[in-house]
Formats: sequence, C-alpha cells, structure tokens
Amino acid sequence: MRKWLKRWKNMRLVNRLILMNTVLISIPLIISSWISSIGYSNSIQANVGRYQADVVREFTANTDAFMNELVLLSVTPYQSPELLNYLEQSGTDHLNGDIYDQRLLLESFVRRILVNGRVDVAGVSLLSSHARSYVELPDSPGRFAEAADQDRVVPAGAEVTGKGYFAAPHSLLSDNGSTYEVFSIIRQIRSLENGRPLGTLVIDVPKEALIQRIRNLESSQTSAFAMVDQQGNYIYRSPSFALTNQVLASYRGEGTLTLDNNGQPVLLTYQTSPVTGWTVLQAVPLSVLLQDASRINQQMIWLGGLCLILSVLLSVIHSMRITRPLSRLRDSMKLVERGQFDIELPARNTDEIGHLSRAFNMMVSRLGQLTYRLYETEIREKNAQIASLQSQINPHFLYNTLGSISMYAELEDNREIVQMTGHLSALLRYSIGGEHTDVTIAQELDHVQGYLAIQQIRYGERLSYEVNAPEEWLNCPIIRLTLQPVVENAIVHGLERGRGDVHIIIAVRREAGSMQIIVQDNGPGMEKQELADQYDKMNKGVLPEGPGGHGLVNVHRRIVLRYGQEYGLRLYNLEQGGLQVKICIPFS
Repeated sequence: MRKWLKRWKNMRLVNRLILMNTVLISIPLIISSWISSIGYSNSIQANVGRYQADVVREFTANTDAFMNELVLLSVTPYQSPELLNYLEQSGTDHLNGDIYDQRLLLESFVRRILVNGRVDVAGVSLLSSHARSYVELPDSPGRFAEAADQDRVVPAGAEVTGKGYFAAPHSLLSDNGSTYEVFSIIRQIRSLENGRPLGTLVIDVPKEALIQRIRNLESSQTSAFAMVDQQGNYIYRSPSFALTNQVLASYRGEGTLTLDNNGQPVLLTYQTSPVTGWTVLQAVPLSVLLQDASRINQQMIWLGGLCLILSVLLSVIHSMRITRPLSRLRDSMKLVERGQFDIELPARNTDEIGHLSRAFNMMVSRLGQLTYRLYETEIREKNAQIASLQSQINPHFLYNTLGSISMYAELEDNREIVQMTGHLSALLRYSIGGEHTDVTIAQELDHVQGYLAIQQIRYGERLSYEVNAPEEWLNCPIIRLTLQPVVENAIVHGLERGRGDVHIIIAVRREAGSMQIIVQDNGPGMEKQELADQYDKMNKGVLPEGPGGHGLVNVHRRIVLRYGQEYGLRLYNLEQGGLQVKICIPFS
C-alpha cells in the first residue's frame, strides 16, 4: 500500500489529474449501469416467472379436466348394482352360475365404458380374485381373464387403491400380438357395505390422446414443457426441454426456481396435478428471457463507454491546459539548475501561473548576476586554498626528510647517504619544480616509490611494500602530491607509533565510473572515535594543531575542491589489523 501511495505522490500532475477524473467519472457510471442492468434483469425474470406459473396452472387444469373424465369412468361399477352383486359373490357360487349370464353382464359393463362418448378408451379389464374376470384388450374381442392377464394389464409398480391410480404410459401386449402404448387408470372396487376389496378395474387409453392434448396446449416457441409421473419418469418431453440429468421427482407441489443446467441457467416452473399426481414442468433458458435485457444492457454499455471517452478526452484537454505552463516552469527550473540563466517564460495571463512566471523571470535575472559574482569569488578562493595547501605539504616533507638524513649520518658513515640524497633531490624537483598541478598516476607512483626507497634505508627490513597498478590506467590524470602524504601517514602510524614490521600495499583499480588508489598497511589502525574525528577534520578542512596531522586533511580538501564532495579520501579499519585508505578521483 505504501508503495502505491509513493507512486501516486511521485506521479506527474497531469497524469494524476487525468487518472483522478477518469476514476471519478467511470466508477459512478459503471455502478449505475450495473445496478440498472441487474434491476432490469430481475424485473423481467420475476414477471416471466409469474406469467410462467399462470401458464403451468392453466396447462395442468386443462389436462386435469381430461383426466377427470377417466376418473368418472373408473367409478362406473358403483353405478351398476348387478355388477357389485356379482363381485360380492364368494366361494364357488360364481363357478356354478350361468356362464352366459355372467358374460352378458360383464360385456354390458365393459361396453358402457368403451362407448362413453367422452374418452377414446382402448381397453378395459375387470379383475377379481373370487369371480370370473373379464378383459377386452386393444383391437381384440372381450373374453374371460386368464391367470397371466393380471401381470399383463396392471403395470409393475402401480398402486391399486380405492382412490384410483394413474399409471404412466406403458406398453400393452394385446391378444392380436401387437403392442400398444397406453396410459391407464387403475381403481380398486370395494364393497359399499363393508369396504371389502371386490376387484380391480383397469381402463387403458391410447398414449397419443394425452400427448396430442399436451401438444395442443403448447403455444410458446421459447418455452418447453415436460410431464413426469410420480417417480420422476418422463411422460412427455418437448424436444427443446432444456433440463438434462435432473432428479425431477423431487419437484412436487408448486414453485418456480432457477437451475444450473450444464452451465446454462434455466427458469423452471412446476406444478403437481392433484388428480393424476403427475407434475407438469415448464423450463425457459434465462438467455432467452434476457435477450431484450442483454440488448438494452449492450446499448447502455456503448452509450456509457462513449460518454466515458468524451469525459476523459475533455479531462485530458483541461488537465493539460492547467499543467502545461507548470511543465514549462519545471523545465526552465531544470535549466537554471544546470547554470543557464538566459531564460524568460511567457507571462501573458493574469492568473496565478502568470504571476508565478513573472516572478520566476525576475528571480532568474537576479540569480544570474549573483551567480556570476559568486563563481568569480569561488574560483579565486579555490586557487588560493590550493596554493596554500601545497605550500604546507612541501616544507613539512622537506623537514622530515632532512631530519632522517641527519640522523642516519650520525649513526652510519656509509654510501647509502648518497642514495638518500639522490632520492631527495628527485622528490624536491617533483614537489617544487612542476608548473602543472595535474600529473599521471605513473608519475605519482614513481614519486612515492622514491619516497619509500628513502624510508627503507631508514627503517631497513621493518618496512616493505608492493605496488599493483595495471598499465592501462597509469596514464590517468591525478593531482600532484596526492599519494605521498597518505603513504607517509601509514609509515608514521605503523613504524614510528607502532611495533613490529609494516607492509604497505598500493593498488590501483576502477570501480563504478571512478578511479580508486588504495593504500593499505598492517599497522595498529585507528580507534572508532579517532576515525570519526579524522573524518570530521577532513570534511570541515580544519588542520590539527602542532607539526603533524596535515597530510590526510590537505589531500582530501584538494580533491574535494577540485572534483566535488563525492570524491576524496575514505578510511577503513581492516579486520586483520591495519588501515585502508581509498583515494577516489574521477576516471578519465
């Protein structure tokens, strides 16, 4: 979160204005469009759901009207006292009776059902366990029932009760060898006196009569109907019925809900018939219902997108008109930072930016005059400081060297004094006789090696050194007398104030666009407080009191005055003991 806030704060003003205006315009537009779309879709879905429930109720009522005719036919036995008396005979009385009279009675009853004039009945079966049964199958003459007829005319799983049971369409094998698709109403005939079961009446109706009636009720091409029995098995299903692999037996009663059908939402309305126990279902894909809503939503999206583009365009134009003068002012200030003072901003307007531009022009004019004066004064001061610093280094070194020669002459009368004098002459010529302040690294290393040769004569085997300098960097320029004071500091702190032998390493390397000359010794190093004090002296340019301690401060100040604060001396204590001094100068 902080990272994003930081990016926002550092973003250009014009980008922030454009982004903020875009967000403030797009968010309300998107939210209002989204709410309108959802509200419109929900309204359509609710209205269609109510309309669909009315259609399903009407559909079920029309079907039930047809089924009630079958219910009336199934109670025909109670309207025939002769038939009830026949069925109530028990024992073997029916076997001793006149078979012809019994046949006439049963045929007369069956004929009344077949020629009812309201329903096209395909077959009638009257079954009894204690009286002769009679069946008349589709396209077959009537006859007394046989033992196998019970399983033929009563479908498996049918419930035989006194209320009547509608069996879903099934296959019925007739006596002529043909198979017919029928649905049936099955009712148990009971005694009016004691409710004892007397027999079972099965009325078969061609399946096509029901299917054709359902098809006549289907009016919408966008919706699809289905009818399932008590176990959820399909009685009828429109070719376009959307639901697949659904447990439809669980939908009993009346209701409307939305189902997921293989990733496609479907609005399902169902109602169970109180007459047949069958359930009528109507399914409409929501994609069909919401076609108009989708089209309107697309139009709203296009309109909203057009408004958003126009708003953003106007926001960009307005933001750039505000920020363009500020950008010119920013660019002009960058040029002033680089030292260009001949700049003048146009100040035509009288608003805040116009006043700011006029004030900027006046400031740049005055700043140019002051900068020229300050630059001239600074150049003079730097030249004076450099001359003063060099004059401090040369006499100090001459004093120390002459002291060493005098001490050695008192102790040893030897030809080595001649060598020391020769090296001393070269050092003096290098320090005093140069007309230019810049030399090469190779010249500075030769000067330091002459100085170390003199010190080796003085200290003998206690002092050793090595120089690692790649040849490709030896011609790089460096300020004269930069390296010798640092080496002198290592000898003074390592030998004169320390104990044991001192080994000095001088290395030249390039790192990150700068040249580094490293002087490293194995002396006692510096304490943390002493190191901090030394840094403070070098940064402030304060020379320590007394005859010593000028070398590092002088070298550091000369480099900083010449190249800037990012260059100079860096001091580090080594873990194995000793001090490492890095001389950082620009690489060229």
